[in-house]
Amino acid sequence: MRLGIVLACLLLCGQAWAGQVEGQQVERQQVEYQRGDFKFAVGPVPGFVEQHEVPQQWEPSAPGAKDAPWRFWLDDHQVDHRNGHDAQFTDYVYEASSPSLLGEAGRFTLSFNPGYQQLTIHRVQLRRDGNWQDRLDPERISLARRETGFDSDMTDGDVTALIVLDDIRVHDVVRISYTITGSNPVLAGQSMDVMALGWSNPMLDSHLRVLADKGTTFNVNRENGAPAPTLHDGDAGAEIDFDVHAAPAVVQEDNYPVWYQPNPLVQVSARRDWSDVVAWALPLYPRVDALPAELEARIAAWSKLPTPRARLKAALRAVQDEVRYFGVEMGENTHRPAAPAQTWERRRGDCKDKAYLLATILRRLGIDSAPALTSINRGRAILAYPPSASAFDHVIVRAVLDGKPVWVDPTMEQTGGEPGSVDLSRYGATLAIRAGSTALEPIPMAGADVTGVDVAEKITPLQDGKVALQITSTYRGVAANNTRRNFASRRIEEIGRNYADFYRKRYGELATLQPPTMHDDRDTNVVTVVEEYRLDAAFQSDDAKIRAIDLYADALSGPAALPSSMSRSGPLFLAVPGEYRHTISVAVPQQWHPLFGTESEQHRTPTFDYRRELAFKDGVAVLGYDMVVHDYEIGAGAATAQVEELRKINDSLSARLRYTMPGKLDPAERDRRLQDLIRDAMAGGVHK
Repeated sequence: MRLGIVLACLLLCGQAWAGQVEGQQVERQQVEYQRGDFKFAVGPVPGFVEQHEVPQQWEPSAPGAKDAPWRFWLDDHQVDHRNGHDAQFTDYVYEASSPSLLGEAGRFTLSFNPGYQQLTIHRVQLRRDGNWQDRLDPERISLARRETGFDSDMTDGDVTALIVLDDIRVHDVVRISYTITGSNPVLAGQSMDVMALGWSNPMLDSHLRVLADKGTTFNVNRENGAPAPTLHDGDAGAEIDFDVHAAPAVVQEDNYPVWYQPNPLVQVSARRDWSDVVAWALPLYPRVDALPAELEARIAAWSKLPTPRARLKAALRAVQDEVRYFGVEMGENTHRPAAPAQTWERRRGDCKDKAYLLATILRRLGIDSAPALTSINRGRAILAYPPSASAFDHVIVRAVLDGKPVWVDPTMEQTGGEPGSVDLSRYGATLAIRAGSTALEPIPMAGADVTGVDVAEKITPLQDGKVALQITSTYRGVAANNTRRNFASRRIEEIGRNYADFYRKRYGELATLQPPTMHDDRDTNVVTVVEEYRLDAAFQSDDAKIRAIDLYADALSGPAALPSSMSRSGPLFLAVPGEYRHTISVAVPQQWHPLFGTESEQHRTPTFDYRRELAFKDGVAVLGYDMVVHDYEIGAGAATAQVEELRKINDSLSARLRYTMPGKLDPAERDRRLQDLIRDAMAGGVHK
């Protein structure tokens, strides 16, 4: 900090605090700085904080002592919830050991919501050669609203503070501490504190300390080896502490199911029940009667449909397709929905707005329904969460048909099939916002709507030496929904160009004979797309007498995709359950002779079945692939073995079919053809 600013701070009344400048103590006071419509403060560490010293040396026996690009010396979070107060203190100390990381190490961002929070920065320091330097210059700290979610149709009002450090070098240790005071009032204390106590880089010390009013008991959830807490309850209040020393880097294997994350994680809240969360949520979704006249007319028409299921389908599609998704997540709007009439008139809303609107319409149609809180980011993991409103990030609708619950998501536009046929089981569980709701309710896997992709490629010769390629792709369930949205949101010319380029990459230059044509049976949720091309050079010349064509079963490339990490200690997300089929038929002139024989290959695991067949008859080769996926994921214990089966499948998704051309074969060619046939025959059969 510049000396003039320091002297000015000393003249202002306020709370003094001590910062080090190369070992010297400098007295500072609480000072606010304005940046346009926003402001932050520089001030002392709050009195409730127990500060941790940063050791002079990294412990030689601790992970990260050698060859770590990043080392995190301290990650300390302390939260004070006493007397209705909410203050979150963070002390963060890190070190970059590579020149390529200095750009990232020299900038630090933190976010807060100025609608109900205040930011106070306590220190920005850098240690070099054992000496701490003060790098806190408030005049260089900028504030800006950066709507990172705007491209996803979301605005939250958060403001980002940017701290940039000059002259940062390899092995400099950076320390930044700050406090964010205040919390969203709509939560009314219905929140929990969450912290990962291990990261993808070594951590020397991490701490979570939560203070609450005297007599408070805590609900705790721990994941992946997080430590047990230490509890205190004294005159100053209740306290819970988690401490980890010398934590190794957490291996990030990726491709996890939605419910799983690999870090040691703790979640803490004051003890409450799910019924308390329902009691908090009910006033946010009051029953309403007044709706716009236009919507009243629609409801009157829907009420004449013959069955509750038909009425639910009509209302669901109207809210899904006619009310676009856009969320204004500011202040109370983060959890309080807009009135149903307002959402309909605006023709926009986020998940809670659309769920509230749909549940209101359904009740008017005589269908028992309620908004239901859930989590698309953690799925079934919330079943172990401490009961809290902040456990949820999404709202859907729970309706009752024929005495059974049916879950529908009104944010899923262009969805087909019957209500409840779209599988929402990956959401894990819901908490219905209705009187008497006391527990989370798991969402079972839906069985009515079977997802599937069936691609049939037909290659036939033309008179000019070129070949025709016709593709018929049939999509069911989730795949049909995705295809329908794709065609609804893009120009057909753009879709046609992208489809043609896809096949150019595989077969070379082509001409489009029939652009992609879609037929949509939305009631059964089946979409069929037909394409037709003329391929200029689909067959390649291995030599003067041999032609070859390369084929690939793209319909199975998604469910059979290999994860980024092959050796696994965590579970693996596989694919959406369903049947994926790709059949390629290749017709050639009768004079061509195949240099391949009949083939058959199978792989079977607890989560999928796979079959590949190749046959040749009457000048037509038929290469068929079929993969049936039974579950979304593979458990941790079996993941590595089943990934090996996926690797084998990937090796077989491509094929090269080789043919000899008409004409007399010389002895060497004859011998080579015979050897190819023998090798193909020996490679055939069934593999398990």
